[in-house]
Amino acid sequence: MYSGIVIILFNSSVYALSTKVQCNPSDATLVVITGPYTFRIMNVSETVWRQWGWCKAENIAITSCMWLTPDRILFGTENGVIMMVENGELRQNCIFRAAEVTEFSLKKVEAEAEEGDKTSTTSKQDSTSDSTVSLDESQPVTCFVNFAKGFAYACGPGYVHMFEKETPHHWRKRNLFRISRKSYKHTREHPVWSNLDAIQHITIDPNQETLLITTLRKQLYHVKLFGQHMLQNPEIPFTELGPSMHYGPINSLSMCAWKPIFMTSGEQDKSIRIWNYMTDDVEMIKLYQEEIHCVSLHPAGLFAIVGFSDKLRFMVVLIDDFEVMREFPIRNCKQAKFSTNGHLFAAVNGQVIQVFSSVSFQNVYNLKGHNGRITCLAWSANDLTLVSCGTEGAVYEWSMSSGQRVGEVILKTNQFKACAVNSIGKTTYGLGTDGEIKEIGSNTIRRNLGLIGCALDTIVLSRSDMMLFVTGGDGGVTSVQLPLLDKAVFNEFHMHNKKVTCIALAYDDQTLVSVAEDASICLWRLTNADGRAIALEKDFAYSKEILISKKDLQEKINNINLLSTRMSELETEHTYQLRQAEATQAEKLKEVHEGYCAAIEELKEKNELMESEHTHEIGMIQQDIAKLRSGHERTLQALEADFNVRLINEYDRYQSLEDKTARMRKDYEERLEELAESKLQALREINNMFEAKLEEKDLLLQELQEQTDLERREHETIKASIEEDADREIIEIRTAYEVQLKEEKDANVRLKGETGLMKKKLISANKEIDEFKHQVSQLKAEHKQFQKVISTLERDVADLKKEISERDGTIQDKEKRIYELKRKKQELEKYKFVLNFKITELKNQIDPLERNIKAKKLRILELEESLETLLKQRSFRELKISQLNEKLASAKKDYLNEADRNAMLKNTLKKIKIDLHNMTANFQDPMKLKSNVKTLFHKYVEDIDFVRSRVAEDEAIREFNRQRDHLEKQVTALKQQLAKSLGGSKSDIGKIMDENCTLLAEINSLRTELKSTRSRCFQMESMLGLSARYIPPATARAKLKHVTEDRDKLDEGFKQKIEEREEIIIALKEENERLLGKIRCVENSGTATEDPDGAKNEMY
Repeated sequence: MYSGIVIILFNSSVYALSTKVQCNPSDATLVVITGPYTFRIMNVSETVWRQWGWCKAENIAITSCMWLTPDRILFGTENGVIMMVENGELRQNCIFRAAEVTEFSLKKVEAEAEEGDKTSTTSKQDSTSDSTVSLDESQPVTCFVNFAKGFAYACGPGYVHMFEKETPHHWRKRNLFRISRKSYKHTREHPVWSNLDAIQHITIDPNQETLLITTLRKQLYHVKLFGQHMLQNPEIPFTELGPSMHYGPINSLSMCAWKPIFMTSGEQDKSIRIWNYMTDDVEMIKLYQEEIHCVSLHPAGLFAIVGFSDKLRFMVVLIDDFEVMREFPIRNCKQAKFSTNGHLFAAVNGQVIQVFSSVSFQNVYNLKGHNGRITCLAWSANDLTLVSCGTEGAVYEWSMSSGQRVGEVILKTNQFKACAVNSIGKTTYGLGTDGEIKEIGSNTIRRNLGLIGCALDTIVLSRSDMMLFVTGGDGGVTSVQLPLLDKAVFNEFHMHNKKVTCIALAYDDQTLVSVAEDASICLWRLTNADGRAIALEKDFAYSKEILISKKDLQEKINNINLLSTRMSELETEHTYQLRQAEATQAEKLKEVHEGYCAAIEELKEKNELMESEHTHEIGMIQQDIAKLRSGHERTLQALEADFNVRLINEYDRYQSLEDKTARMRKDYEERLEELAESKLQALREINNMFEAKLEEKDLLLQELQEQTDLERREHETIKASIEEDADREIIEIRTAYEVQLKEEKDANVRLKGETGLMKKKLISANKEIDEFKHQVSQLKAEHKQFQKVISTLERDVADLKKEISERDGTIQDKEKRIYELKRKKQELEKYKFVLNFKITELKNQIDPLERNIKAKKLRILELEESLETLLKQRSFRELKISQLNEKLASAKKDYLNEADRNAMLKNTLKKIKIDLHNMTANFQDPMKLKSNVKTLFHKYVEDIDFVRSRVAEDEAIREFNRQRDHLEKQVTALKQQLAKSLGGSKSDIGKIMDENCTLLAEINSLRTELKSTRSRCFQMESMLGLSARYIPPATARAKLKHVTEDRDKLDEGFKQKIEEREEIIIALKEENERLLGKIRCVENSGTATEDPDGAKNEMY
């Protein structure tokens, strides 16, 4: 059978889609073509296909068909009906319900048709037309297959109906096969049929003993063709051929080290499967309701981590199940992987890589740095290095001893899809969308090698670091030779039909496993790998141990004991029954033997009697044969004489007819010659007339072609230099000419075709000549119109030429500019050649300088570490100096404010003393003294209160401004430090946090100092009596004296503190200068140790 898509052109010029083509089993020139609403029987004769027989299937949705016999065709429809076409005619009385029919008996159908029954059915129920079941609820009939002993087809949810051939006109239903419900869902208690289990193809083996089917599950099923009859077993289940496969893409793969197993997960079927690559079989299948994004198998094969859509789960691999041991709140984890030794595992949480302990399940590290989706994780053999890559074009190397990033390579133009690291963790191989393998080492890309010219998807490196495998394109696996050279050496192998999603190497580097989006799993045995695969110890053997819960073990032990007891009971019972049966059979055998001996004697006597009768019958038959032979001879002689007479008469008649035929032949030949001459004459005249017309048209076409070519060349020369409007008009002119030329060519072709038809159709020549004349007149009229259009377009072309001449000047100026640029370009090329020559010289010097570079890099690293410590000390001391300077400035400001206030108070005291001295003149007059005291009180007390309030307010405002300036400076300095430390490491962030804490503590201390200063100020006011309304003079004098004495002491204390701060500042400056000198000495010693070669290498 040939399947495909063909297009059939009917007489009605309607295209119909066909899906199947089947050849007649006995006639190679006869085929049937079917499809939805299409049925055609085609017969080929002398390379011409002609339709034959019934074809009215416009309202029938045909799904499949087959040749039942060389003259009968069966086809099925979408509503579960089977119809028959016999000798090119549709049998109206042969319409069957596919799901209900039990036999096909054509003779019975014919008998029913003769009796007047218009509908025929061979089932035990009613016919299709009289059935109460609606056709719309029926299943389509698909996958017809015919074989010598019968035929089969698919109809219903996973059903295959098989009919056995009894006679050339009768077929009876023998078996009904169905896909087992256990095959639908392997671990569900109540499996249901799915559309994925719809049967796609059916085939029979050459020995006609096995039936094989396929479904959308990527699974093969088989069943014994002639097994139990459907009367004994109504439904026979199919058996899976080979292991149960995934259906849908396989999105994850993980290999085990201790056992010859690997784990896969299905994106569509939501299943996890464990396979054994030594036995090529599946060992465990587990289905889930959640989506599975990634799996990773522990090197021991006893644990696994699985990334679900809601959480990441750490599972224990039991004998027939997975048991969840720990859950981690990581949603949609796309990448997770155990370390080489299994004590750690890494999982991707968004753009963060979280590293957990496999023993304590603690979160050891959180690795941050990726800005895009993380696509791959790779551990080194010693588990000291973890390499990750992402879609933002970054490859990061993480140290597992410190959790810090120790290496990085960023390539914005490429999205990395996979990476692999060698055993010591020094070299990384990455690949991505640019289709190149990148060898990365020491934070640089050493080599870029292109392979197959398309994006690469996955990569794996052997444990020996001598074999590298990559995948890319549509299912290709490529083996790349290591070490990498300037030009890659590789071999490409193809097995999958879609993109490979994951590959993995076995622990012994002898087996490669690849999985793809088409649900296929391929096991590759690596050959010719001597010296490249890792050498295992001689006593190495794979582990065969498995985990089982104590409860399950106890249940199995109890079941074993119970079955052992039952087995012993059955053995005893079986022994007793066997003895009873032996005794019974011995008695029966004795009776049978006696009867058999008696029957033999009786048969012997009958045989002797029959032999005597047979001898007598033979004698009688021989006598009859002799009589019949003599009679037959006489009859034969009479027939021969009669036949001779009749033969002579027929010969005379034949001779007369032959003479008459010769005369008629001669007459018709003469008439045919006359007709041929007249026909040739008419053909010559018609041919001459049309050849003349064709020559005229050819000349006209040549002129138009030449004119069109001339116009096109002119337009092509000016097209590059005119603006968009002129370009548009030129394109329109060219389009018009091309349309005209196409029409003329079409007319020429049409005229030629019509001339050929005129030669074949002599009877309708005159009518076609008139039509051609009419068409020629139309063409002439169109030609005149085209000439008018050409004249108008020529005028437009003349206008465009004028415009072009005006723009030639501009073009000349641009050409001069282009000439100057070309000359500069030549100079730059010369300079480039000189630079290239210098570059080649420098490249020749690279090899001897690399050793010096490595040594100096080590020295630079040591100096950088010491410089980093010195810079930290310097920054810390500079910060301390800035803090002390700020404190000193604030102390100076406070001192100046206090000095101003002290001067103001001294002036006030001086005025009070003068007024008191003037008041002593009225000391003897109490009334005047009282009025003078009141006047003095109102004069100074009110002023003092006002000044006190104003001074307090000014002091508060100054203190607030001073603190705000101080804090603003602190914030500015912190912002600068934060901007500098954005690209730094976590240590810088910790340093800033410590500084912030120090500043907060200092702010709190300043607030406390401000509070104490305010309380002290209020104490001084109360001591001065400024808060009281009236005060005696003696008390005022005492307090005033006390205040002036405290002010002197305060001045002395502030001076002493300022001197101490200045001494500290001088000491810190000396320490800072000493550290700066040390740094300069280190830098000078580093530059002094560099040689001229190192300087050249650094410049390069």
